[in-house]
Amino acid sequence: MPTNAAAAFGEAIGTLFERAIVEGLVADVNARGCTIGPRKMKNGTGNVYQIDAVIFNKNEDPLVIVDPKYIRYTKHNRDKGSWLCVAHYNLRKTFPTIRKSIAILAGRWSKPSVALIKSFGVEVIEVPFSEFVTALTKYNINFNWAEKDRPASVKAWETFSSMDELLKQQIITDITNPLMPVLRKQVAEVLDMDVTTIPQRVSQVEILLKTDRNEMLLSTFKSVPEGIQYLAGLVSDKLDISH
Repeated sequence: MPTNAAAAFGEAIGTLFERAIVEGLVADVNARGCTIGPRKMKNGTGNVYQIDAVIFNKNEDPLVIVDPKYIRYTKHNRDKGSWLCVAHYNLRKTFPTIRKSIAILAGRWSKPSVALIKSFGVEVIEVPFSEFVTALTKYNINFNWAEKDRPASVKAWETFSSMDELLKQQIITDITNPLMPVLRKQVAEVLDMDVTTIPQRVSQVEILLKTDRNEMLLSTFKSVPEGIQYLAGLVSDKLDISH
């Protein structure tokens, strides 16, 4: 018996959930000549991030980041949410081939945390904690114990641990099945996209400037010409963008 049954159960559920998400994408990804799997990725400043699933094309260029994250308590929102924002944003700056990053937020995520993650350009799919409770209740496991109710968490962990692996997989499948069509659609939109159409589909341009004083200046524009006009205004010899 682990010292903390609640933590052990949460880690086990989180691991199975993450694995099911990746396995549920393998066939679609491979059919398009790409690969998917966990990967350690280093950004431009040397920071290394462990990403649960990265989709690569045949040239080993990363195209999509998929990060399933399960948390039981909202007190972990700040740490997990901030990590997602920083990791995905920094990696997208380092690897311009990444066209989309997706977070599957499972468990108890607060609305402010979800909004923050979305503000960093991360697509979000939510799986409420109630979905885990419902799935486990079918197998007589009380997953909705109070935070300090150790006897309840120990009983739940013992019941879950005694199950065979196929039954555990079925529980996780019950949880992930509803979200997989949405996730597959988002991934397919990227992998099937005709990159030559990108110029016609630009809806917003962001330009981030870094000065020699480490100032970070972010500007947003509605079109590519507006962004070019802004950059032209920063040089002494103005560019002619009339054509």
